[in-house]
Amino acid sequence: MYIDKIHLLKTGVSLEISTIALRDLVSDVMAGQRIPELAKIGSTIDLYDYLSVVVHKGAEGLISRRHAWIDEIKSELLAGRPVSYRSFDNLFWRSLDEEDPDGDEWYRLTSGEEFRSQMICLLGILRSANRRLHQHADVLPDLNIGWA
Repeated sequence: MYIDKIHLLKTGVSLEISTIALRDLVSDVMAGQRIPELAKIGSTIDLYDYLSVVVHKGAEGLISRRHAWIDEIKSELLAGRPVSYRSFDNLFWRSLDEEDPDGDEWYRLTSGEEFRSQMICLLGILRSANRRLHQHADVLPDLNIGWA
């Protein structure tokens, strides 16, 4: 699977785009909690709030190259803790004439068809779960289908 997989960038950064928050949401829905929150997820854009990024290796180099934008998440990156997808993505703002190997690889990773397909697949799983919840209000579905 593309998401929840460790990716090694040419710059030496090893990172994972994690769906742990989505899996926690599904687990809570199975326990009868956070059901309205699941219903509010209507597009792949909404999924970004549930993704995080974990840098497994190369955080020091990434921090030195992204020093102008890194302050808010620096300690989490150094500790190997998850940071929000949106916060991590914000590290790669730049002028088009700048060289940015980290940003180039990040954008290739997250702007490709494979990533979009994964996001569409995740959204489909959540929509299916939401429909099943409404069809059988007294029985919570097995929402683990499709999670690797």
